[in-house]
Amino acid sequence: MTRIYAFAWVLFLLGRLAHATDDLSPLSDEFTNATTLSNWQRIHAVEGWNADQLQHLDINTSMPGWLTMMPYASTWYQNYRGELTFKAVTGDFVASTYVRATNRAQSGAPGEDFSLAGILVRTPRAITNPATDWTAGGENYVFLSFGSAGNPGNYQWEVKTTINSVSTLTYETTGTLDAQIQVARLGSTFIMLRRVLPGGQWHVHRRYQRTDMPATMQVGMTVYTDYSHVSSLTPFVHNSSVITTGTPDLIARFDYFRFARPVIPPAYASADFSSESEVPDSVLLSFLGEAALPVRLSRFETE
Repeated sequence: MTRIYAFAWVLFLLGRLAHATDDLSPLSDEFTNATTLSNWQRIHAVEGWNADQLQHLDINTSMPGWLTMMPYASTWYQNYRGELTFKAVTGDFVASTYVRATNRAQSGAPGEDFSLAGILVRTPRAITNPATDWTAGGENYVFLSFGSAGNPGNYQWEVKTTINSVSTLTYETTGTLDAQIQVARLGSTFIMLRRVLPGGQWHVHRRYQRTDMPATMQVGMTVYTDYSHVSSLTPFVHNSSVITTGTPDLIARFDYFRFARPVIPPAYASADFSSESEVPDSVLLSFLGEAALPVRLSRFETE
């Protein structure tokens, strides 16, 4: 056994050990078993809205090894609450996914405005009966999504932070139908990372300082589409309705959704991760991005 091979084998075994001992790894899903859908929570059910905003949802059926979502017209903006398929996570975490977003014809980018899929991290709300519990001004979340935003028919990133239902968003153009997305929580800082596939490099996309976020968050997958139609409705009507009108144009597929605890270098244990001058992107990428992806135990390669 050569030294190089031996070293690579040691790294692989260490990766296996880290994955096996990470307390968040049991939350991960490789989407190879349809029955694991029951392990995920849906926001419309948890909060008692009883309005499923997905026209279609399955694991390992429409496309083997993937979770597939096709939303009705719906959105996340201000007091509008869209789809979130999630797990509850307490403390620091890294959530990673591989996502493919297309129009319903699966021939290219979605053709309706703000038709995207990605990772959303949300403060839970004390809602079980929206008719009596819901109030405006209560949405708090961050997300990074991929699809078509303000320029339908073209691929874009959309990143958003919402504080007490005041949403601040930006979007920018990319050029591929596949991407890896990652959101890391490091104390009160949320790091949004992305990688264009195939062959792209990981990049730190945004950093958000959110001292208002509680210890336990809802972390998972979101999809939304056709904002120009749903924005004509009031938020409460949107949130409590299955909207079968409009022209929704998104099919999203997720190859996996993996959770891990971040392993922060000791020298940065007390750092302000929202400050690029204090913690450069290169430092974040030394333990986030590819470095934070749990090893797939069935094979050596990563995406």
